[in-house]
Amino acid sequence: MKIVVEKYGGTSVGSIERIKAVAGRVIDTQEQGYKVVVVVSAMGKTTDELISMVEKIAPTPRERELGMLLSTGEVISCSLLAMAIQALGKKATSLTGPQCGICTDGVYDNARITDIDTTCIKKLLAQDEIVVAAGYQGKNGDEITVLGRGGSDASAVALAAALGAEYCHIYSDVDGVCTADPRIVSDTSLLHGISYEEMIELAASGAQIMMGRAVEIARKYSLRVKVSSSFKNSPGTLITREEELERVVITGVAANKEVAMIDIYGVRIGTDDTARILEHITEKQINIILMCSNSAGDYRINLSLIVKPEYVESVQEILNHFCQQDRIDGYDVNPEVAQISIVGSGIANHYGVAYDMFDVLSKSGIDVLMTSTSEIKITAIIPKERANRAVNKLHEKFQLNNLQRNYTG
Repeated sequence: MKIVVEKYGGTSVGSIERIKAVAGRVIDTQEQGYKVVVVVSAMGKTTDELISMVEKIAPTPRERELGMLLSTGEVISCSLLAMAIQALGKKATSLTGPQCGICTDGVYDNARITDIDTTCIKKLLAQDEIVVAAGYQGKNGDEITVLGRGGSDASAVALAAALGAEYCHIYSDVDGVCTADPRIVSDTSLLHGISYEEMIELAASGAQIMMGRAVEIARKYSLRVKVSSSFKNSPGTLITREEELERVVITGVAANKEVAMIDIYGVRIGTDDTARILEHITEKQINIILMCSNSAGDYRINLSLIVKPEYVESVQEILNHFCQQDRIDGYDVNPEVAQISIVGSGIANHYGVAYDMFDVLSKSGIDVLMTSTSEIKITAIIPKERANRAVNKLHEKFQLNNLQRNYTG
């Protein structure tokens, strides 16, 4: 069977009119000779509305009940889309994540996919049914779990990989992956292709085009993923292996304003205190986005951590315990920071990229509080209020408004 998996985000199915439009698109794909599996997100801002209700009832809800509640949005949209397809004369069946055979670990509200039993889906596809799947959800035993923010992307890519689909098409309200956020930079370029590695780094740096975990799944199974708009016909962006793409030095620049910086002072050298701090953070399932250390003299070091703002309170609880035991000298929290990153597969092979980045920031009066580098990404932590200016200046410096003459150093 020639299988295609399509995924439609919340804005794409945000109204009855949009759901009807998506139904037409899905049928068009089927009529091109494909067996079609459609994965949908909850309509519009449904998930945000559900979370708002929770906050008014129980600020710290039991994770099981939260997962149960948040799974309902996708069930509504997939049922309505199946009905819309049926109304146009085609066969369609809606399935929840558990009915799709998506198995996960036991983390109710941020689960990871462990296995997929495609028996039910393949049976329906063999009967010329269009399968409409609720994204974002799965099961752990008899319990419903959800995959975290952007989890419908992971549902779609994982199903495509498990089914041996020719590709996975992610539809949203944007034309594809751009060199920067169009809301920040006015003259961005649409990327016709980007490597898995570059897309993962952009996602980790604040680009909200696609869930990073979903791209990791695609890379693992060498699954081609296309990202484009459901509102108009756009060429979109192909996410694939680097060797299939024309290499440029810098692919894009991204800003993540949803971070906080925690400076930890006076961690003793010669003890295991650094490891123990990180152990407690790991036990609370807190992801450290960036970390660096520097000498504080007198056999001590200072640590700097970048985490999401919602984790700050938990990290403070851990550090208060270490302060009370006199195992650190203290700590500061700075929530007014942003993560700025340039990403590109050509960074490692071009001299002076880091210099040019930090020279631009310096000449623009933007303080750099922390840095991190890899073969395809250079990151700076800067004051949040300067983030938009930094993105625009870097986009201009690396000539990302015209990738055909992309920066040559």
